[in-house]
Amino acid sequence: MKKDSHTLVIKARAGDTRAMNELFSIWYPRVYNWGYRYFGDKDMAAEISQQAFLLMQQKLGQLKDPASFKSWLYRTVVNLCHNETRRRKVNQKAVERLTYRKKRDSVPAADYMYMKKERSKQVLDALARLPEEQRTVVIMKEYEELKFREIAEILNISENTAKSRLYYAYKAMRKFFLTQPQTKAIRYE
Repeated sequence: MKKDSHTLVIKARAGDTRAMNELFSIWYPRVYNWGYRYFGDKDMAAEISQQAFLLMQQKLGQLKDPASFKSWLYRTVVNLCHNETRRRKVNQKAVERLTYRKKRDSVPAADYMYMKKERSKQVLDALARLPEEQRTVVIMKEYEELKFREIAEILNISENTAKSRLYYAYKAMRKFFLTQPQTKAIRYE
């Protein structure tokens, strides 16, 4: 994907509309998912994605090295998410918690899917409770599968700082999950 994006960036910078559209097609799902994981809200994810691609279209010509497109785009998305959080001063909370039934010997498929969906909501809730710096590193590492070197480059921090933020984020999330009564009741087969 990196090589394809590199070529497309060069063409898009030269004014090739088709290349710009292909970049959008390739990267939109990742940017949208980033926004969704960050905010836990589909509308916010769509808004952040639109802002990111408007900025990409406007400022792609300022990108000095087309090979650094991935880092540049992620940095843009991270900054947009941080700015949106500061602007709204919203402590994003997850949707309501539902009471779980006690685990039975066998979990029907519908119950399993329900529990999986609830677990996802709890993870988003735990992510939303993290400080921005930690949340950003968790999303980059766990969902985008970036290496610490890439995270450090995108966020303009040291690799050790990225590792430290991830460690403290995991610690906070673990504490959150241990305090949730329904988390203790959920076990997957």
